[in-house]
Amino acid sequence: MEKTAAYIKLSMLPEVGAATARRLLDKFGSPEAVFEADKSALMSVDKIGEKTADTIMQAREEIDPSVPMEKMRKIGAEFIHLESPKYPERLKQLDDKPTGFFKLGKAPLDRPSVAIVGSRRCSAYGLSAARRFAMCLARAGITIISGLARGIDTAAHEAALEVKGTTVAVLGCGIDVVYPPENAGLYKRIVEGGGALISEFPMSSHADRQNFPIRNRIISGLSSAVVVIESDLRGGSMITARVAGEQGRDVFAVPGRIDSPYSRGCHALIRDGVRLASSPEDIIDDLAFSGQLELFPSNGDNAGGKTADTSNLSADEIRVLQSFSDGDELSMDDILYKTSLPVFSCMSALTILEIKKFLKKTPSGLWIRRNA
Repeated sequence: MEKTAAYIKLSMLPEVGAATARRLLDKFGSPEAVFEADKSALMSVDKIGEKTADTIMQAREEIDPSVPMEKMRKIGAEFIHLESPKYPERLKQLDDKPTGFFKLGKAPLDRPSVAIVGSRRCSAYGLSAARRFAMCLARAGITIISGLARGIDTAAHEAALEVKGTTVAVLGCGIDVVYPPENAGLYKRIVEGGGALISEFPMSSHADRQNFPIRNRIISGLSSAVVVIESDLRGGSMITARVAGEQGRDVFAVPGRIDSPYSRGCHALIRDGVRLASSPEDIIDDLAFSGQLELFPSNGDNAGGKTADTSNLSADEIRVLQSFSDGDELSMDDILYKTSLPVFSCMSALTILEIKKFLKKTPSGLWIRRNA
């Protein structure tokens, strides 16, 4: 059996989740060997009893991987398994990593990535914060990862696309199923905009409630950091935050109003030691400090400044850059005066320009062009 087909068949076995599949692979070495094992051999695997062994033996004779493979071909999807060179390194680090997943879209999964998650039922403040964080991070070249759910997830995906950034949606259903249905347009825009949709669930799987906590470990697992924006104490985002911490990922929470039920989860996370994120720059600074954000390596004296390619800069970033003359060392107040930009817009532009190596900070805290 062809390797990809064998892994797809393994993913379709009933009662065999990621953990059981991993135990089977550890025991037999390959999915092909799993399908050749007899009942007693299957029952020798930890936590597989007679009933599960019978189910596996029956299902492996009945499952035809050519059916989902034909569906994949029609929509242009692929299946990335553990032995594939495309399998992302971050997921390989997980104890409960998926043995494989379906992917639709061209976005690479090995770039610096940040997950933005939050409540489906959220406030206008939460939607605004999600958009602000997603836009700034996406402009810095960071992939925005979320779950395509209503509310915060949708706002994060849409904001990343608006600034022509990259976004990846991890689904709690089959890769060919749109859920929630009102996100059909967003589903299409993510793929057409250079992003990607991924799912470990079999093709055409419905969005069952139990699937969402399972997929959350992939949202955090693919990310360098997780940002929680509005969540109640028992929201799915709290599960993602907990799992992210267990995975060794950085976790941030955006504070909200003290009297808002939408903010109780974030405030609890902050109380328990999760880092408070008051701006996207907090995330960028943390990732840059930890060495996870060397996105725009210098290529000598002309890496930034006037001779660098400014085609990917936003209007605000170009405006800030043009406020510098040769040799200028400007303070934040100087730049605000010259550009007439709002403080937040100016701060975001400065952060992006520093990451992209157009500007640098002097020891005295002033800003200067890198080629000056």
